[in-house]
Amino acid sequence: MNHNFFTKWFQVLATAVIIHLFVSGTGCSKEYSCESCNMNSPADSLPIPATPPVTSELPVCPSCNTYPDPVELNQWSLKAQQSQACGLIDTAIINPERTAFTFYGPSACSADTGMVLTVYMENRVLNQDISNLTINRSSFYFYDRVTPSDIYMSRQTVAFPIHIDRYDHQTKIMTGSFSGTVFRGNGSPASISNGKFKVKLI
Repeated sequence: MNHNFFTKWFQVLATAVIIHLFVSGTGCSKEYSCESCNMNSPADSLPIPATPPVTSELPVCPSCNTYPDPVELNQWSLKAQQSQACGLIDTAIINPERTAFTFYGPSACSADTGMVLTVYMENRVLNQDISNLTINRSSFYFYDRVTPSDIYMSRQTVAFPIHIDRYDHQTKIMTGSFSGTVFRGNGSPASISNGKFKVKLI
């Protein structure tokens, strides 16, 4: 075997490999041109993934969508982001000076979650009838007994206003509404809207 034989054999083998790579590299590529074409382009073989649904941060409770408006005695309701929440007020406390009060109760669809609302009356005393009064000093929590932090909570640096629609001093019943900015456990803001309550403060 001489040197020329190996050289020619190597050239033939190299040429065959290059041709194979060229054919296999270009034979499967898709190339679409839309010059004077119709809209019936070939469909991709991979399906387009569906858009994930908006996840709720609160317990999903279909019954809250038909909760009475206005709410009945010792009930609350609110909207947080895209979720409607509601529940009962099982505890209501007012301080001896009647200048601050708090009430709370579980969510209608999850006993592990619920709302706490504390209001500081800002130099007002609940010793007479009151109507149409907005209070800016309040604390709002939407708690979760399972996780280590609240789902939502207000901050002292951001006002969370409470509107007292009516307080009847004889019956000690108050109706009101609330809305404002709260914060998740990771610090990001969220919105509470259309909050309503009716509570008896003895």
